Amino acid sequence: MILLAHYGFNLDTISRLQGNSATQALAYILRGKFYDEYKGKTFDYSHMKDFLHSEVILPENAPPEYLNPVTLCNRMERAEKRYDGRTGRVIWLSLPNELELDDWLELVREFAYEAFVCLGMCVIIAIHYDRHPNDPAKDNPNAHFILSDRPLTREGFCIKKDRDWNKKAHIRIWRRQWADIQNKMFERKGRDVRVSHLSLEVQGIDREPTIPLGRTAMALENRGIQTELGNRNRAIIKRNLEREVHNRPRERERSRERAR
Repeated sequence: MILLAHYGFNLDTISRLQGNSATQALAYILRGKFYDEYKGKTFDYSHMKDFLHSEVILPENAPPEYLNPVTLCNRMERAEKRYDGRTGRVIWLSLPNELELDDWLELVREFAYEAFVCLGMCVIIAIHYDRHPNDPAKDNPNAHFILSDRPLTREGFCIKKDRDWNKKAHIRIWRRQWADIQNKMFERKGRDVRVSHLSLEVQGIDREPTIPLGRTAMALENRGIQTELGNRNRAIIKRNLEREVHNRPRERERSRERAR
């Protein structure tokens, strides 16, 4: 019997109009303290303790100094001239509890190369692991990507952006790729687990989807501070459990009918 595991993929922009910057995003995902040249401000997230791993993956023609993530993010900011411009993208990925650190690294590296680096993007990867020793089912391994928003030359970022990267078709492809890469690994390891990038409704699953927490709420929840979004998700989980208990007799009856 194949079990359906949790799938998580969320993409957002780094927008000056919303008060964000690439260096601020970097400080958050690396749980570090970095100076933002554009804002003239230092961002400090070093108090957060779930950081596990980070690395930078670059296209072949990238300047070697871009391997330094702080340099890379500050150059991303410098390349954008508009006060209300977008300087990059961030992606949040849920990592499967059924696998280990080496597997997670293989997954995110393969995804980074196949989805983004092949298009000419620079990718900064960070892995976080919020452990719950008394209840491993609540462990929350996840990955964060920072993606550059412009093509590269050996001299640095291009003046013009690649507007093709903004198409919704790309997002659909990236969502499917993230599911496919995980499922290939589950299959290689003989695990009877799969994920799906499709919505619950399309899959025919009678379950209410939870709400993406976003960076701020997730950080507070990881520190044990309950948030409004977190409370809404807890209410959804409770309703799903009640629905599952209610549907169990019907599922057993369907199983008996299929066995006849």
